[in-house]
Amino acid sequence: MDFKHFIPYQLSALSLKISKGLAQHYHSRFGISVSEWRVLVILNSHPNITAKTIAEHTQMDKVRISRTLKTLARKSYISQTPHPEDARAVNNRLSPEGQTLMQAVIPDAIKYEQFLLGQLSEKERQQLRHLIAKFNRILD
Repeated sequence: MDFKHFIPYQLSALSLKISKGLAQHYHSRFGISVSEWRVLVILNSHPNITAKTIAEHTQMDKVRISRTLKTLARKSYISQTPHPEDARAVNNRLSPEGQTLMQAVIPDAIKYEQFLLGQLSEKERQQLRHLIAKFNRILD
């Protein structure tokens, strides 16, 4: 088997390239990592959620999420409050500083996506979206 032609490898390598590009950009522009960006985006859409729920949305492992949440709290981008029904859990939400950061990050992320998709024709963009959705349905 030539792993360079193995679709799971190709998708993983592509994802890594995109993540590295984002990581360099977000670190230099905003001082955040890709994992921080992913958690912040989820909290922007879903305030007051636990690390477990973040894991479900991001497909990241709980240890990485826990470390990322600690970093984001230290940077004052999130606030944490005790979970009302589970003494071991905390609810996480964007702090005012985190909300301000996301107001800059989200338009920047959209520009990056537009740059990548701009390299494709409209038909190719539709095909890409269709294939991604199809693989997600197959793998769910």
